[in-house]
Amino acid sequence: MNQNKTVGIVIPIYNVENYLRECIESVINQTYLNLEIILVNDGSTDKNSLNIAKEYTLKDERITLFHKKNGGLSSARNVGIEYFSGEYKFINKNQIFQKNTLIEFSVNGNNHYEIHSVYKSYKYFDSEKDLINFTNANIDYIIFLDSDDYWRLNCIEECVSRMNGVEVLWFDYDMFFEQTGEKKYYSTLYTFQLLQEKIITPLEWLKHGITYNSFYNKSKTFAFAWQGMIDFKFLKSIKLKFINGIIFEDVAFGIILFASLKYIYIYPEIMLTYRVRDNSIMQSLNKNTLPFYASYLREYFADEMIAKNYHIILSEILILEELTNFVILFKNTEISHLIPIFFFEYFINKGIGIFNFNNDPMKLEQRFLKTLYTLLNFNTCYIQKLLLNDI
Repeated sequence: MNQNKTVGIVIPIYNVENYLRECIESVINQTYLNLEIILVNDGSTDKNSLNIAKEYTLKDERITLFHKKNGGLSSARNVGIEYFSGEYKFINKNQIFQKNTLIEFSVNGNNHYEIHSVYKSYKYFDSEKDLINFTNANIDYIIFLDSDDYWRLNCIEECVSRMNGVEVLWFDYDMFFEQTGEKKYYSTLYTFQLLQEKIITPLEWLKHGITYNSFYNKSKTFAFAWQGMIDFKFLKSIKLKFINGIIFEDVAFGIILFASLKYIYIYPEIMLTYRVRDNSIMQSLNKNTLPFYASYLREYFADEMIAKNYHIILSEILILEELTNFVILFKNTEISHLIPIFFFEYFINKGIGIFNFNNDPMKLEQRFLKTLYTLLNFNTCYIQKLLLNDI
């Protein structure tokens, strides 16, 4: 197939030394070759994650490696978005061009994610003069991949071939549970009962969610980050990034993205294996530990479990706030009224938990009540009754 479209791939890395090779191998061996691969080492503290990332960066000139302070998945993915958007200027640290080495750069100016270094293989440059002019790559599509997961080798080729006339392609995945080896799960495409290859509208996506997803998914949520490909020009046009400093970061991102689209390509083929491991971010929700990037909360809470629960509710309130601001300003009236009907009950019920805390250092009570007041003024009650009769 024609490979004139450039695909940007963003892979956050955090303490995944046992899985990173399998992930990167599934990327560099794609049948589609026109790739710009961004590895973002998000302050890994294990022995080899950064070293493995450097090893592959040296071998493959399509890779650019960012090494930054730990800030969580949102910040790592946002680094990729900002790099491809041309928001960074680079200064060469090496000053010389030498074969068989990584060329190291620093970020000049805008560096709010505290990027320590940026690495590129010597193979990418022809001479020392090129080091001065190093800048971002231009891409047509962007796709995210978690560093403990891996793709089928035809993933990018199958996605690109179907992107004409749509802003997002949504593919299926399977799950591998590391401890048991089981693969029993309901994928999001399944819970939405989108089981045939076709193109749908955002309104169809929402109505499928209201009709089917509630049966399989009691939380009635939706998330999208690594589940497909996004037209990058469109993503930039809506100025969408991930909310920093929270968990469930792909919820607000996914809902706002899908609501803003014109067309979504449903591709119900398994293109990715999602690994569920004991020490992953989502599994850590069952443990009494804060994410490193939220460790500032220990200053306010003596009990680690209380601090962790506060951070979870912080995440849910900020997601509700972001979604509320979106629907208030969104021009599609039908979609902006369906989103609260389907998604907001879960986040409101979770947000109420903020009143159980004796200490509220981030003033979440105030933000939560302000969001509820905004929603009351928005008044979706009568529209809910009207629309549900038609769904």
